[in-house]
Amino acid sequence: MKALMLATDLSNRSDRAMRRAARLAQQFSCPWFILHVVDEDQPQLRVELEQEQLRRYFNGQLDFLTELAGRAPEIWVEVGDPAKHIADCTRWADVDLLVTGSHRKNPLRDIFVGTTLERLLRTSHVPVLVVNREAERDYQAPLLALDCSHASAEAVRAAHQLGLLPKGGARALHAFDPLGGPMLMAAGAGVIPGDYSADERRRATEALDEFLLQEELGPVISQRLIEEGLPMTALRRVLEREPVDLLVMGTRGLTGLKRVLIGSVADAALRELNCDILAVPPPLPH
Repeated sequence: MKALMLATDLSNRSDRAMRRAARLAQQFSCPWFILHVVDEDQPQLRVELEQEQLRRYFNGQLDFLTELAGRAPEIWVEVGDPAKHIADCTRWADVDLLVTGSHRKNPLRDIFVGTTLERLLRTSHVPVLVVNREAERDYQAPLLALDCSHASAEAVRAAHQLGLLPKGGARALHAFDPLGGPMLMAAGAGVIPGDYSADERRRATEALDEFLLQEELGPVISQRLIEEGLPMTALRRVLEREPVDLLVMGTRGLTGLKRVLIGSVADAALRELNCDILAVPPPLPH
């Protein structure tokens, strides 16, 4: 990891993210930035007062932050549209990871407006680490969510390049849904035959093996978890039974109405799951 940026709104959620960002800066001996964006959609006098107050606050915290990370952060207090400006600042600072806290759980508002975090994931060109838990130790038990897509392969590569995966490899989860099951039941079978489910598991395993071979990801995978069910169902099941401190997943480039109607596994994970999540957006078009 060459450099990272913490985007903070000074909430309790952002405090956890700040401690994780400091820990990563210390772990990788890399420069780190702290960014707060003052929303431009308010009276100019209020914007200026907020900027001044924030600069004084961060200056007062500089010694503490330096001790926490082993090196002083560069602090930016900017004005603009938060989601867009955060994405722009990651480019200007040339960082390869953005760290942020989880968003408030407000489903109705999220549907119609979208959170800063969700908007950021649609515009960011760097992986976004969403911190939900206290940074008590370095990541030791990551889980890679693989759906045999290019997006999930890029997410694994990004996590590996950032140095967030164990040297011995990480666990990979692949979920499969036996599509024929409902049709068999509708046809009067009543239950899904065991042989059919086993065949689907075998096909899913073969598909994952081929995917890992084509994407040359085998060396970073230490264990494959093949789970029956929809992706979020499989994720919940694994997180309940196994220790996971970081979930790595790719995101889709859906926008607007299509995103609202269809959603994505990444959306659901960010809204619901309580582990830290490394969300890797697709490359932006040139």
